Amino acid sequence: MTLSRSRRRRLVLYGVLIVCTELAALFYVRLAAGSPVPHPPLYSHGAFAGFVLGVLVWGFELYFLRSRWGAPIRRAHFLVAMVVKVVILSGVVFVTVLVEQQVLHGGVGEFLALDQPFLRLYRLFGYVLFVVVVFSAVVSVVRIIGARVLGNFILGRYHRPVSEGRIFMFLDLVGSTALTERLGDIGVQTMITRFFFDITEPILEWGGEIHRYVGDQVVVTWPLRDGAPNAQSVQCYFAILDRVRERAAAYARDFGTTPEFRVGLHGGPVVVSECGDAKQEIVYFGDTVNTAARIEQECKRLDRPFLVSGPLLERMSLPPEYAVESLGAIRLRGRGQDIELFAIERPGAVPLTPDSASAGGS
Repeated sequence: MTLSRSRRRRLVLYGVLIVCTELAALFYVRLAAGSPVPHPPLYSHGAFAGFVLGVLVWGFELYFLRSRWGAPIRRAHFLVAMVVKVVILSGVVFVTVLVEQQVLHGGVGEFLALDQPFLRLYRLFGYVLFVVVVFSAVVSVVRIIGARVLGNFILGRYHRPVSEGRIFMFLDLVGSTALTERLGDIGVQTMITRFFFDITEPILEWGGEIHRYVGDQVVVTWPLRDGAPNAQSVQCYFAILDRVRERAAAYARDFGTTPEFRVGLHGGPVVVSECGDAKQEIVYFGDTVNTAARIEQECKRLDRPFLVSGPLLERMSLPPEYAVESLGAIRLRGRGQDIELFAIERPGAVPLTPDSASAGGS
C-alpha cells in the first residue's frame, strides 16, 4: 500500500518524536544518577523506557487524537481537554514504568527497594509530563501554522519583508445571512465553529496552512511550486467536500441543513512580513491575495462552487480524474485586466444538497 504524502510526514514526525523522547529519557538518567558517568545499564534502561513512552505518547497524540475517536477530546473545552490528556498521559507514564520494571527487572520489587521510591516516581512523573507537554505544544503549533512557517518565524526570515510565491484558497460559507435569520447568531456561529473544526483535518492532510479565519471565511495557503505539489490545493477542496458530505446527516440533525461553500484559488508572488508588537502574526501582501478573494466572489455570479485561475492552473499537474472547464477571460471586480477562470469537477461527485445551485448568498 502506497502512503500519501501527509501520512509519510506524520510517520516521519512520529519517528522524530520517539527519538527525541529517548534522548530526553537519557538526559533524565544523567540528572537522576547524581554522578558524571552513570552505570552503563542505566542508559540502556532509560533508552528502553524512552522508546516505550515515545511509542505510546506520540501514538496517542498523532494517531488516536487525530482519528474520529479522538474528536470528542479535540472538541472539548481547553481545560477539560488538558485534564483528560494529563490523566491519560499519567496513565501512560505509569504503564511505561511497569513495563520497564517487568521487562528489565522481572517486577517492581527492585524499584520499591530503592531509597524513597515514591519520591523518585513523582520526580519521574513531573519530568515526563513537562517534556510531553512541551513537545505536544510544539507539535500543536506546527500542526496549525506549519513547520515551514514556524521555522521561518524562529529564524527571523519574515522579520523584514520578503517576496515568495504562494497559493491562496479563499473558502466562504454560502447563505450565512439566511442561516442567521433561521438559526440565530449563536446557532449559526455554532455551525460555523463545527464546520471549521471538521475541515481542519483535510486541510492539514493536503499540506495547507490555515492563515486566518474571517467571519464565515477561512483563508488557506500553500507554497507555490510547479507540477504535482500545486495540485494539493485542488485535492484539498475535494477532500473538504468529502468530509462535509460524511458529516451531512449530523449537520442536518443539529442545524437542519448541510453547510455549502464556495472556493476561489489563485497563486503568485506575495510579500510576507511579521506585523504587530503585542500580538504578532505573519501577514501576506500583494495582488495575489486580492485576486484570490475576487475569484471566490466570482463563484456566485458564475454559479460555480469552485474556481481556479488560469495562471495557477498552468503551473499545476492535475490527476487525470478531474474535469477542467474553461469559463473564459473574466474581468474581476476592481481589476484592470481580464483573467481566465476554470471550473474543476470530479466526475461522479454528488453535490452536498440537491438545491445547491439555488442557495442564497453569504
